[in-house]
Amino acid sequence: MNVNNFSGGWRSKGQWLSATLISFVLLLVLSPCIVTQAAKLPDRYTQKPENGYFGRMSKVLFDANVTDTTIATDMIIREVFGTMGMKSEIVVYEDKNKLTDDLANNRIDAVFINTIDFLDMQHLIDMERLFTLIYGTQSEQTVLLLVRESDNLDGISGLRGKSISIPAGHFLGKTYLEVLLMESGYPPVEQYFSNIHETIDTNSAIVDLFFNKTDAALVSDIAFELASELNPSIRTNLKPLAESQQMIPQIIGLNKNISEKNKARIDDIMSKSHQNKRIKHLLSLFRANKFIKLDQTDINSTQQLIDRYNQLTQSR
Repeated sequence: MNVNNFSGGWRSKGQWLSATLISFVLLLVLSPCIVTQAAKLPDRYTQKPENGYFGRMSKVLFDANVTDTTIATDMIIREVFGTMGMKSEIVVYEDKNKLTDDLANNRIDAVFINTIDFLDMQHLIDMERLFTLIYGTQSEQTVLLLVRESDNLDGISGLRGKSISIPAGHFLGKTYLEVLLMESGYPPVEQYFSNIHETIDTNSAIVDLFFNKTDAALVSDIAFELASELNPSIRTNLKPLAESQQMIPQIIGLNKNISEKNKARIDDIMSKSHQNKRIKHLLSLFRANKFIKLDQTDINSTQQLIDRYNQLTQSR
């Protein structure tokens, strides 16, 4: 079996499914209320300083159905907010520009976004306080392009005119696939594949491929690992045709203008939440260990992917 690597040194370890689930948990930890649409919020610094506002993009999660985490996140909220002494609210955005505007005007104190969106608004974020979840010993995740073993494919050329399942909101994965195609001189995803089936989560994409509904699936390594544990036939019958470098898929960032006091409080929550027995149990349900603070260099691999994507797009 030949596996196409995007660049040298790319690994297939990492755990993605749990990362997306618990990253969502974290923002809900900081918010007892979900608002379905972005709206003008009161000025946090002059009108309601006891309130915290957190924004996330609506499609930041792609590895699991958000409703599956509702009960667990409510329990985490009750545990954590009992120690915060603050009220909070989460605003769900469909428009990245609206989120960026609210962040720039201090109507949002923290954001939960995919790393690609983060790169566009990092000038508004405290770069010394970036967070994600760690699973096992590392926080990076890997994109896998899965195919069936029985199809005997050795390269992406065999997928031309075929169908593929891609989870809704899997922007990082789709960007990697676009780069993979462009580097081989092929047209964009929408033109290369005859049909793109947008699934509600990565497990559904794997099931589509396994049961011959599509010819390929763009998923995370942890989704593949988890599905294989539940059904060993999946690992036997499916294989990665290509895999990305390890990357951070989502980032929790703080508005650079919030007070140092509140930044310190959030730091404390991030570092100690796993010591709470109830929260630790809830995290274990998603195979998460703890929240971790990221170094700016942890985002380099995603930046390299975006830079390569832009170079290839401009050269066309």
